[in-house]
Amino acid sequence: MTAMVIVPAAAAGTLAVGLSLAASQGALGGEPITGQALNEPDVVRSKGGRLEVTFTAKSTIATIGGRNVGTWAYNSMAPGPTLEVSRGDYLQIKNVNLLPDQPTNLHTHGLHVSPIGQGDNVFVNSPSGNTFTNKYKIPMDHIPGQYWYHPHRHMYVNNQVAAGMAGVIIVKANTPEERALERYRTRQMVFQQFQVQDGVVVGPGQKSTAPKLTYVNGQLQPVVDIRRGEIQRWRLANLQADSFMRIQVPAGMKAWLIGTDGNPTSRPIPVDSMLIPPAGRRTILVRKDAAGDIAVQNIPWGAGLQAIPQQDLFTARTSGTRSEQSLPQMRATMPDLRGTPVANSRTVQFSMGPPLPGSKTPQFLINDMNYDSWGSKNLASMKLNTVEEWTLTNTTEDYHPFHIHIQPFQVVSINGVPVKGVDYRDTVQIPPMANGVPGRVVIRQRYTDFTGRFVIHCHILFHEDNGMMAPVQVVR
Repeated sequence: MTAMVIVPAAAAGTLAVGLSLAASQGALGGEPITGQALNEPDVVRSKGGRLEVTFTAKSTIATIGGRNVGTWAYNSMAPGPTLEVSRGDYLQIKNVNLLPDQPTNLHTHGLHVSPIGQGDNVFVNSPSGNTFTNKYKIPMDHIPGQYWYHPHRHMYVNNQVAAGMAGVIIVKANTPEERALERYRTRQMVFQQFQVQDGVVVGPGQKSTAPKLTYVNGQLQPVVDIRRGEIQRWRLANLQADSFMRIQVPAGMKAWLIGTDGNPTSRPIPVDSMLIPPAGRRTILVRKDAAGDIAVQNIPWGAGLQAIPQQDLFTARTSGTRSEQSLPQMRATMPDLRGTPVANSRTVQFSMGPPLPGSKTPQFLINDMNYDSWGSKNLASMKLNTVEEWTLTNTTEDYHPFHIHIQPFQVVSINGVPVKGVDYRDTVQIPPMANGVPGRVVIRQRYTDFTGRFVIHCHILFHEDNGMMAPVQVVR
């Protein structure tokens, strides 16, 4: 069955009150402005091996679509600032919660850091009015690439991410491969979906006739300048709370995939379109050979509540003199685990169940259990420095983007079809059941460096908030 998108009444009401507070702070609304030059999020870089920042989460006014909009955001920015760190750096984020009557916390999605204490600990509960400081040590061998941050307080994640509380983290490394990529002009593009009515963002579960639109760095249909023949590096980040994206590479342009969820490929892989799940990131090299303006589109995909309509995302505009650049030399840096001995094989099933008494919302389950049912138990206890193979199955009619915290995994096969090459991700969509056969993805992962308790879940955040999450742990 397909679930109705309904937020618990208390949560939706709190969001509405918070946005009303923002609306009282000044003149809001108006028609969105299109066609502006692409503005990238502010970048805050580490210095001397350290980066210390403060995020203030509150009901505020942010610039969305070139107009003032009431929403919830970090530091009154949607998206939040981009954090840039290097291998071996110390990162500290002071998270000040000024949200009205909602707890929060912080997750550094994709970072390979400790999940305990003041690390990437999503079991932290920081109530309204509280400040919690997260501290991370970036490993010296961390995979360079694009990651992101967002709240992860169970039952409140969908509201807060949908309002705009998210931003990118870039991990840099002084390797020959990374230095070779620095010669390309780099553009950061953060995709977030907003429904704006009467000058405020409409919260999940609230009724509105306003269109739901995907914005790029908080802009609607901005313009990206590129010279003919120039190769640019585009970092694409789908930070929408619940929606997939299928980005089409238009005629007159060529694109090559060089990174998935921060994990590098072994070579530039030609792509015509990319299906990016919620939380997914893709780094591509693009070259524009045609003159004039070309619209880059989110093209139709999916069915039912997961269906996405066609939308122009941004315009690639030819400017300046012609440039001639070649593709970089790359090499395999990610280990192939397909020939490695497996310590354990597990099956993890994503399914749905009937609503609990007094609720109209179906249950979203992992191994037939709602998240609240796990208590102190864990779905799995993995041993440090071992490899496990998991078969992820899906018995529903929807795609479910599987995500595991702390470290990436290698995708081995999808619906029985072996994956070509070495494909690492931290979020992968499990296909729906078809003709009575569950969708299936096989992954392998090696648990390194860190022990502790963390979670796996569906990254459609409505599903996560309504139970499709389970705790796991790594032990020595």
